[in-house]
Amino acid sequence: MPYAANGKVATDPFPGALEITNEQYAAAIDGMINGLVVSIDGGFGVHQPESPENPEEPTPPEPTLEELKVQLRSALDAAAEFERLKYITPGAGQAMTYQAKAAEAKAFVASEDPQPSDFPMLSAEVGITADSLAEVAQIVVAAYAQWQMIGAEIESARLGGKAAIASAEDADAAQAAYDAVIWPAPTT
Repeated sequence: MPYAANGKVATDPFPGALEITNEQYAAAIDGMINGLVVSIDGGFGVHQPESPENPEEPTPPEPTLEELKVQLRSALDAAAEFERLKYITPGAGQAMTYQAKAAEAKAFVASEDPQPSDFPMLSAEVGITADSLAEVAQIVVAAYAQWQMIGAEIESARLGGKAAIASAEDADAAQAAYDAVIWPAPTT
């Protein structure tokens, strides 16, 4: 048997609930889906929600200039991460993997007699990324060089934007500094 209370229905009894029919339960579910509310005051009913006495919600105070700057700098950091994720896979473990692969590739290129056992991350990609350890190393070196360039552009935009926000003298200037940040466009 279903049950109802003000604002909710259930198929199991709960404290303060009124037992209702299956038809009332179906009407309640349908009504709630359509923005109506369930009430048991004076008996079961499904109706439009009551309008509040004072329909105007108090407007939250505007943030201070310093609060706005903190919000904008934080938003800029998040935007920079979004930009980075266009080029790299997220996660601390993945970042460590990229760093290890880049270090191995650099060491491989500098080595006069590279042994596959000295390059486990690169060796794991042989037959997947390329057919030989040397080819994998070349691909990783090239990808890392591309990342360094785009990563530097993103970091420059992020830090420049944060500096401009920090030096803004009013809220409009802080917002304008945030809006003026231009992220590098992906290259194909």
